[in-house]
Amino acid sequence: MLQKQKISRLQAIYLTFASAYGGVFFYHSYIISLAGRSAWIAEFLSGFINIVLALWVLSIAKKHPGRNIFQILELFGGKWISTIFITAYVALNIVLSSLLLMMCGGLVKTIALHNTPVWVPMLLIIVLSYLIAGSGIENIARLSAMLEFGILGLMFFPVLLIGVITQFDPGYIFPMLDTDVPSFLKAVLLTGGGHSEFILFLFIMVESLHKPGKQFSSLTIGLLISVVLMPGVGTFLLSAAISPEEASRVAFAGVNIAFSITIGTFIQGIEIFIFIPYVIITVLKLAGNFYSSWVASESVRQRNSKVLIIIITTAVFVITLSLRSFNQAFFYYIQVIQYCVYPFYIVALCTVSILMVARGKKAVSRLT
Repeated sequence: MLQKQKISRLQAIYLTFASAYGGVFFYHSYIISLAGRSAWIAEFLSGFINIVLALWVLSIAKKHPGRNIFQILELFGGKWISTIFITAYVALNIVLSSLLLMMCGGLVKTIALHNTPVWVPMLLIIVLSYLIAGSGIENIARLSAMLEFGILGLMFFPVLLIGVITQFDPGYIFPMLDTDVPSFLKAVLLTGGGHSEFILFLFIMVESLHKPGKQFSSLTIGLLISVVLMPGVGTFLLSAAISPEEASRVAFAGVNIAFSITIGTFIQGIEIFIFIPYVIITVLKLAGNFYSSWVASESVRQRNSKVLIIIITTAVFVITLSLRSFNQAFFYYIQVIQYCVYPFYIVALCTVSILMVARGKKAVSRLT
């Protein structure tokens, strides 16, 4: 079965990177409007919160290698409890995928395909994501590893280096902590919720790790890079190239920042180097969402069937078609990230942890 494929430590790190980015690229301007010059600090703090949650997931998985979190939950809590959490998990993934797809479709239409109906690029993105998800986690990991080098090359070297060299202004960074505490904390919660989507994938990914207990150090280092260092440094450098007031007003902050970068008349606008990574990251993110929802659904039926992933993919596309605009998807995405993501993690992890302690001996005796 596809969900029993194994991945290496390095592949696990690539997958956490691929699943940690998505919607946060599209609502980053809102984070800047909340935190102002301190947005990069909010990125750093939220990253450490997510690492704590990730290590919590690994600490549970290491005691039962070869099982995902929902299978462990079923082992200790029974079929009905696991089914309830799986239903919530799949529903959350479908909603987040639908909103992300609409935001990416809005980006493509605005930047490149002005006269094309928005559902056309969305259909192409969702079909490509479905094909990647259906190939299994090992192939998703390999593709992520290959594409992420290109993403980093496109985003960081041309945009950040050229932007910082030509447009760096200390006045865009200082004074720091220029916002009120509630707004700053809201920014931490929001950016953390966006990047923490990798934990949704980690719920399923742990069953494909060879030895979860021995991957604490490697995954911690990978997460420090992908959800702490990269977003924090990236936000700091981008903030230095454009004022927070201007960045907070644009719909696609990264693309607009790249568009504003110039070197005389030779280089004017390098937004294509941001636009392409946005689309690639969306495809990888959706593929991860489809795969993890598929495997979680199979835990309920206890059988392998590609019909499930077809149903999940179709549901995402149908919901996306019901959305009226990018702005509507943007608003709903922020609401879900703020009020649904972290509560789900905490409730699910607390439940399985408590059940493991309360019913551990009984569950182990059933296994033997």
